Amino acid sequence: MATRARIGIKQKSGRIIASYQHWDGYPGGLGYNLIENWEDPKKVTEAIKLGDSSKWHYIIGDKIDFDDRKNPMHDVQNVYYGRDRGEKDTGFKIYKDEAEYIKEGFNSGEQYVYLMKLDGAKDYMDRPKGTWYFVESKYTEEGKEVIDNAFKPLLTVAIKEHIEILQRYMEREVA
Repeated sequence: MATRARIGIKQKSGRIIASYQHWDGYPGGLGYNLIENWEDPKKVTEAIKLGDSSKWHYIIGDKIDFDDRKNPMHDVQNVYYGRDRGEKDTGFKIYKDEAEYIKEGFNSGEQYVYLMKLDGAKDYMDRPKGTWYFVESKYTEEGKEVIDNAFKPLLTVAIKEHIEILQRYMEREVA
């Protein structure tokens, strides 16, 4: 079962470009990966412009055989439906603002919608660095979908959830 997500970046104009991502979209998976490996706005924009993906990893990478899971590059690079499998109509989407992104960003079964904002942060080399935020879609006991109405900071949530995942893994290994 996939935890679908959408990854976007807010442009200087206020519009947002975003693309779909299929696997492990929860904060402790994709969210943690975004925090750890995707702070460069240029890299994020380049990755999003390649369109919908099966999974984001550490690097954008080059064209790869979508189905060749034995290729070690599958473990480190993004894999795209268009570039790597030749599918059509898998390009990125444009949203006019954050409200529209929240409203329309869940149209492909996404549970999480991520957004990089350029808030003036810099990396250790004094280059622009984006900050990650997210919204979540949840269901009530009655089956009604409830979507957050504003973006929340991702950092602490992603790290805590990632630690919980690692703890569960360690508990299984020790048992």
